[in-house]
Parts: sequence; structure tokens; C-alpha cells
Amino acid sequence: MDIYRENGEGELTNEIAWNILLVAHRSEELLGLSHILSDFRFEGRGVRLIHAAGIDEARLLLEKEPNIASVMLELDESGDRRPLSLVSYIRQTLQNAAVRIVIVADRIWAEEEEEIMLGYDINTFRIKGEFDQQEGRLKASLVAALRAYRDFKKTDDEKKSLEYVALSSSLVLNANSLEEMAQDVLRHLASILNLKNAYSGLILQKVHQKWNKLAATGKYTGVDAETLPREIDNVLPLLRSFGSNSPSMEGFSFYSPSSVGTERLVFIDGLRTPSDWEYYLAESYCANTDAVFENLELRHEIESTQKEIIYTLGGIAETRSQETGFHVKRVAEYTKLLALKYGLPEEEANLLALASPMHDIGKVGISDSILNKPGKLTDEEYAIMKDHARSGYEMLKHSSRPILKTAAIIALQHHEKYGGGGYPQGLMGEEIHLYARITAIADVFDALASDRVYKKAWPLPEIIQFFHKERGEHFDPVLTDLFLEHLDEFLEIRAFYVDEKYSNSHTKLL
Repeated sequence: MDIYRENGEGELTNEIAWNILLVAHRSEELLGLSHILSDFRFEGRGVRLIHAAGIDEARLLLEKEPNIASVMLELDESGDRRPLSLVSYIRQTLQNAAVRIVIVADRIWAEEEEEIMLGYDINTFRIKGEFDQQEGRLKASLVAALRAYRDFKKTDDEKKSLEYVALSSSLVLNANSLEEMAQDVLRHLASILNLKNAYSGLILQKVHQKWNKLAATGKYTGVDAETLPREIDNVLPLLRSFGSNSPSMEGFSFYSPSSVGTERLVFIDGLRTPSDWEYYLAESYCANTDAVFENLELRHEIESTQKEIIYTLGGIAETRSQETGFHVKRVAEYTKLLALKYGLPEEEANLLALASPMHDIGKVGISDSILNKPGKLTDEEYAIMKDHARSGYEMLKHSSRPILKTAAIIALQHHEKYGGGGYPQGLMGEEIHLYARITAIADVFDALASDRVYKKAWPLPEIIQFFHKERGEHFDPVLTDLFLEHLDEFLEIRAFYVDEKYSNSHTKLL
């Protein structure tokens, strides 16, 4: 195969020149075309002529080079129709509908022009000699072929881009958090804008007059969102000049005030200005994902409200029994941590963290004289106290909501013992639900580590000794080992949610 250079200069790359494949037995045809088209330009680009001596060689070239704009296929005086099989190969095997196919035929084929045009998916049929007599006709035909190729490719690329926008928009529906979704949005936008790896991106969200950074890449990773101006008109110029001594390209930006009272800004600096089509696609994508952002915000708001209500409900029982103010929050965090260490998915661990604060909700039905009695309970009083597990279950069991269903199980079983002897059902081992076994460790640890009306907090060595002693008796042995192995992380949670009035006891514990 011969690849001819344009105007005797260095060989043009595929991105610069229009690739024209000539399939002909003799290279004289190529030399003639090369001479005629030496000064040809279409949209500022010359042509790169590639020669294949036969259809086998042409197939290899077409497989290797996907960006061939036109194929000029010779039918010579021999009358051989085999070269026409290349047309079917291009259209059917390669599924290439973009390339413009031009038949250049010897005069003996003149009477078969109509049959060939109807029988094969070609674009132009020309008889040899026509181009020799009129160079302008050849160039006009080539312009028509290249324009058709360009328009076909543009339409096809736009279709693929729209399909990608739709796909990317649907993919972000799987995001579990605003931050996770924002990272996906930056990645998809980079593909839509054809930026590959050479870009910097940032997604900001303003809540209560303060900007927060949801996702960032490139030079914007180090942006301190809290120092940005409040007004969007002042934010954009600052981002465009960030980290650069020279004026930055406009890049891509998308601003959206949401119906839930927040504002979002997406900004991409790709060191190049997007085309009108790229910008349109990127805006369409952001508009599609906008609703997902708002849904996540609403879900987050609902979950925050739900969590607040749950903590309030759980805290009612703790307040009545004069237990520590952050007990339910610590139990929630302990159960989530232990669930994750056990290998539960984060979604399930979050469910457990939301449900576990209601483990003692049944205490609301017990009188203050029993709840806050400083001395030892009588047998009758202890029986009443134990009934809080079943009472809590009865309060929660009627709901079909996952959180309350989980809370009902925990309320009923969190005083069961792994080795038996617990209450109210006397369950053993794995008869006790995993959620209750996890909550039992979290609840007892916090009870031992906190001052109560009837006792002082235990020193840490005594707590560790107690859990070793009750491993397999009161507590699930596997969960106990995980708890002790990661005790430092549980102590960090306790330090974060320390009760002020018990801070001295907490210092002694540590």
C-alpha cells in the first residue's frame, strides 16, 4: 500500500487531512489523482490519499483506519465484479454507513451504471475520463462526498452523545449521597465535553448562605468553599482565574437554584472552550441531573428530620430514667460501627443506627419510682422493669416501615443473652436477631462507661475484663471480639459525644 503526502510536505495525520482510499490495481490512477488534488482544500483541510492494490488490502486498511471519508473503487476493463464485494463488506460487516463510496468505472461498465447503483449501497458512479477532462468536476464530487461524510458523522456523533447523556443521567440515580453523585457528574461532564484527563472541575452547593464543596478535581481540589463570595456573580470570575497566571478559557458552568432553598454551581475548566454542541449537551445533562440532586436533598432533609424524631423518642425514656444525655446517640454510632466491622453493608448499618436509639422506648410506661430508684429493685419492681422490652415491641410492631420494624426487634430482644438466661423470651445464640446482639454490646458498654443514678462509671480495664468474662455468655463471641479489637474507635465516639456533667467520670474512664 502507498500513502501519499500532501504537496510533498510531511505526512498528514488523520486528524488534519481528509482520508481518501483508492482501490485500484495500478498506482498510476493514484498518481493522477494526487496531481489533480495537490492543492485541494475543504474546510481548511487537504486530502490524504491512501492506495490499496486490491480488495484484501483494502479490507485491512478499513479495519485499521476507521476515519476514511471516501472510498474510490475502480472497476477496470476486465469486467471483474469482485471489487463490488468490498461495498457489502463496508456496509454490512464493518457497519460503516458514514464513508462515501465512489465507483470509478471503465467505459465498458457504462450500461451497468443503473443496475450497480440500485444493487449496491454506493453514493456515486463515475466513468473514467470524466475527471481527466474536467478537474473541477472531480473536485466538486469530492466536496459533495466530504460534506455528506461530515454531516453524517456529526449527526451520528450527536446521536451517540445524546444517548450518553441519557445513560449518564440514569446512572446518577444510583448515587447514595450528594457527594457521591457530584463526583459522578464531574466524570460524566468531562466525557461529554471531550476533556479526557486534562480538566479541573468543581461542584458547589450553597446552604444557609454558605458554599459547601460537594466534589472537586484538578486544581480545584484545594478550594476552600467557605471563603468564596456569597453571590454567584462574584464566584465565577474567581474560579476562572483560580490557580492561573494567564486568563483562563471560559470552560463550562451551570448554575441552579433549587426548589428546596439551596443553590448549586457546576464549573469545569478544561483548558479549551467547548463547542456549541458540547455546551448544549452538558447543559442538558446538568438539567437532567438537577432533579436527582433535589431528590437527594429532600431525602437527606427527611432522613435528618426522621433521625431527630427518633433521637427525641429514644431520649424520652433516657431522660425519665435520668440517664446521660447523649446515650442514644452514642448507642446509634456504636451499633453502626460494630455492624460495619461485622461486614454489614453501609445501608443496613445506617438502618441499624436509626433504629437502635429506640431500644428502651418501652420505659416510658414505667413509673419514676422504679426507673429512678437509687437502691436495689425488689423482685416485683424488677419484673416490671423487665417488661419494658415487651412494651417497646408492642409500641413499634404495627408499623411496616423498615426503621420501626427493626426498632421493634431490637426493643424486644436487646436484653436476651447469647448463652441463655436473658429476657423476655429466654432466647439463645443465633435465635437472637443479629441487630439485637449488636445493640446489646453497644447498650451495655455505654451503660458501664457512664454515670447513672444508681452507680458510677466503671474504669476502662474493668469494662474490658467484663466483656472478656461475658464473651459467649451475655454477648455474641464474634461481635465481642470485634468490639474489643476496635475498642479505640468506640472510645473516639464516646469522646465526641461526651456528656458535660459527666466529663470528670469520662476522664477517669480513659
